[in-house]
Amino acid sequence: MNKIIRIYCEGKKGSHDYDILEKIIIDLPAIIIEPIGSVRGASAIIQYKEEESSSKSDFKILFRDRDFDKEIPSIPSLEQDENKKYCYFSYRVTIENYLFDVELFYQFIEKHNLKSKYSISNQTDVKNKFIEAAKLIQDYQAIRHTMGKMRLDSNFGTTFMQESGKLPADLTLEYCKKEAYQKIADKKNQLENNWTKQNFDEILANFLTKFDDVFMDNLEFLVYFQGKDFAAAIQKILPEFPTKDYYKFAKEKFDYTKFTDLVKLRELLEANSN
Repeated sequence: MNKIIRIYCEGKKGSHDYDILEKIIIDLPAIIIEPIGSVRGASAIIQYKEEESSSKSDFKILFRDRDFDKEIPSIPSLEQDENKKYCYFSYRVTIENYLFDVELFYQFIEKHNLKSKYSISNQTDVKNKFIEAAKLIQDYQAIRHTMGKMRLDSNFGTTFMQESGKLPADLTLEYCKKEAYQKIADKKNQLENNWTKQNFDEILANFLTKFDDVFMDNLEFLVYFQGKDFAAAIQKILPEFPTKDYYKFAKEKFDYTKFTDLVKLRELLEANSN
């Protein structure tokens, strides 16, 4: 009798998380993808679902976005949570990050006859457009990483905007610093004494230094920059770009074997299916 394996994930059926996981578990028996919406309160939701289920899991995991909750490892890896052993973090910041690919993007542009509209003639042009979009939001992303590194158990979040994918009207470093630090300062009674503007500036400077021309040329922003924000930046430089249609296309063509952490996820599931 096959073991019952459950993968809990963010979103719902048909979400990017769900669809990508379907690609990863193809041909693996008795693996159930169980969407739980948000990772907030995930432990309680998973416990409830396990207790209420008529068929108990022999093995379960929560696969979730890294977001800005944990630093990105120096090498691509599937990272297990130290405290919640069933929880695993993606290597890239969000699930959307896995869908932006130079080759796939160019194939989509060709298929939909958008080369002339967006002045894209080859994959190099796509790469340059990606870099242009990344540079547009690099200061804002440095701010988000800084807020993520500082917040620990506080609740001021990693952006001063209402949600990811909504970019500030002003993307300058000066404006983003002011808004981010103000949000942190508003929580000062909850913060430790060493959470100062000096610390904020030092952490921010490290990220700004990291996001240099080599970082851009190597497309490392596809790992580090929040996927919804990057998609919004693409929309700014390629007006009316059909993002939803692109996501659908990219998921149809998706190859998980290109990503070390997703390969490790598959191996983990295989090992516990036997």
